Amino acid sequence: MRRTKVEAEQTRNDLLDAAVQLFDQRGVSSTSLADIAKAAGVTRGAVYWHFTDKEDLLKSMCERTCLPFDHLTEQLLAELRQRQAARGAQ
Repeated sequence: MRRTKVEAEQTRNDLLDAAVQLFDQRGVSSTSLADIAKAAGVTRGAVYWHFTDKEDLLKSMCERTCLPFDHLTEQLLAELRQRQAARGAQ
């Protein structure tokens, strides 16, 4: 069955959510990709479609958490620079 991009993105998010929960409960080393697939309600193949291995999944978890903060930081810095430039022009 072919999935839409929206469905694929939802599956990826479900896998990341399941990984966060299981890693918190059991620890990273005690959680297998099969455990994550089962918790997310998908096959192991779906895990490997989205992630190369557990390290790739962990990296994606970190990116999902950090990227919004990185974007916010860049926005705040741009606003600060604009304010400083406006003060300097006065």
